[in-house]
Amino acid sequence: MAGSIDERRALELLKNHAEFKATLVSLTMNAALPILESHVHAVARKWFELARMHYIDASALDARVNPRSVYSRAYYAAYNASKAVRYVVRGSVSLYGDDHKKVAELPGSFPEVDSWVSKLPLLYEHRLRADYDNWSDTAAENVLEPAECLAIAGEFLTVAEQFLRAGYGLKL
Repeated sequence: MAGSIDERRALELLKNHAEFKATLVSLTMNAALPILESHVHAVARKWFELARMHYIDASALDARVNPRSVYSRAYYAAYNASKAVRYVVRGSVSLYGDDHKKVAELPGSFPEVDSWVSKLPLLYEHRLRADYDNWSDTAAENVLEPAECLAIAGEFLTVAEQFLRAGYGLKL
């Protein structure tokens, strides 16, 4: 990993970077902490980069023509930003499908956390209907318009970026 960081390799080897950090500290290996942090930040930056890509994709769509795609990409933008936040703060995230149910499990110190705890699962529900349901009444079950989901996702990316920068020194 010298010279550049292989984010996937770091993610695989570290498993839970918070526990690994605690081990380094207990062994008085504090000189290694900046190196560890650089690996953690590299992984988080990749998830945030993906969040931005999904947001750009959703923003480029005509919501009247492609509402399902807007719902889906807006959710994935917020989801990947949430994954970056949860990884940095907690030390690990699931790399499997069960992680989607944890999209709103943000740290208590996250700005307006109670509001996000209700908004993010709502984006997830809309994404599920958009990606998997094709029943005649599916669209009627949506309480948000595609543009509203996109706005929520955009706001979440902004808040998440500010949170990671201010609280963890992560430059995105």
